[in-house]
Amino acid sequence: MKKSKIKLILKDNWLEFLKIYGKKVRKNVKKEVEKVLACGDLSKGYIEFICDSCKESKKVGFSCKSRFCTSCGKVYTDNWIYNMLGNLINVKHRHIVFTIPEELRKFFGMNRQRLKILPKCAAKAVTSWMHSLNKSQQFTPGIVTVIHTFGRDLKWNPHVHMMVTEGGKGKTIEWRHIRRFAFEALRKRWQKVLLDEIMIVSGDNKKMKALKNKLYKEKNKGFYVHAKTEIKSAKTAAKYVGRYVGRPVIAESRIVDYDGVNVTFKYTRHEDNEEVIETIHAYEFIKKLIIHIPEKNFKMIRYFGIYSRRSKEKNNFIKMIDEKILRLRKSLGKWEYRILATFGVNPCKCSKCNKNMRFYDIVYGNYGSIREHLKKKFIFEAEERLEEAIEIYAITKGILSGRIIPKTT
Repeated sequence: MKKSKIKLILKDNWLEFLKIYGKKVRKNVKKEVEKVLACGDLSKGYIEFICDSCKESKKVGFSCKSRFCTSCGKVYTDNWIYNMLGNLINVKHRHIVFTIPEELRKFFGMNRQRLKILPKCAAKAVTSWMHSLNKSQQFTPGIVTVIHTFGRDLKWNPHVHMMVTEGGKGKTIEWRHIRRFAFEALRKRWQKVLLDEIMIVSGDNKKMKALKNKLYKEKNKGFYVHAKTEIKSAKTAAKYVGRYVGRPVIAESRIVDYDGVNVTFKYTRHEDNEEVIETIHAYEFIKKLIIHIPEKNFKMIRYFGIYSRRSKEKNNFIKMIDEKILRLRKSLGKWEYRILATFGVNPCKCSKCNKNMRFYDIVYGNYGSIREHLKKKFIFEAEERLEEAIEIYAITKGILSGRIIPKTT
């Protein structure tokens, strides 16, 4: 299995990086990087499998489950897709991207909790536009949003990826299909709703007021709404948006070279679709990566309209996939099946005798073997019960009148 280039860069440079920039690194970032560095490390703990036939043992290191980790991020994405397949209604969806001007990026970087404004305003722009199509029915769509903070060049560039149903539920009409999305109307709503919300959050200060007026004058700059991708089935929609859910800041394939000091990576420039190759010091590369690690418990994925967790409306529609098939797909998402599908090797097959191995033990780096711990506990409890039984027996025989005194009537 190929070693992660990102993990290697972090392993080689992280401790020295902390010595220089440690005071500026967020606490949550340190924890996430430490988790990634410990991912799969047997010294931190593992699950052990054993073959009853030849007694061969196999140890599988604990995964870090961090979305910052390229391998665990892939697992998170797969699980999200399986879960979404059971919730999406079987209609056409549209992929929309909402961007902001460069002047506003710093506003969201100064306080990351402000990022939640972006999906909220994007959903409001789409929902209010759909409501305006028929004010008596006020069609409500299903919306899933994913916040991204990075561009192709790894710079801080907050934007929203949205998956929205092509249509919505009305007050009396069960469903109305809406195929044509008015990009310019959405762009104007997106700009107004977001700038109004920013003014509320910033306390209506003079600097923001001046910036707001400037951005309204430059109406064609920064506030873009790309809504051209039509997704024909909910299954495709889940997979399509799933690519953005656990997407790493940079794909391993885009890291061209790492010589122990400098990192060379490539990206396609958005303006002219030209490929750009950039070489920077490993420390600068790490800075570009960790700036995109979200705060602890911050939700990068949010749901609105009939896909909102509080909405019961989605239960009234035909779902994309049957519950039984969903359970089967989830079972196929287990680690052993993923390895089998990717590498053609069953990790639960014994490498010596080719027979199935069984789960044997969990071993933690700090606490040791759970099997041994439980074994000692059960032996200790059994010995206690044995001693108590002997004492009771001895008392009834009149041999002891010690700790346990029989009651007489």
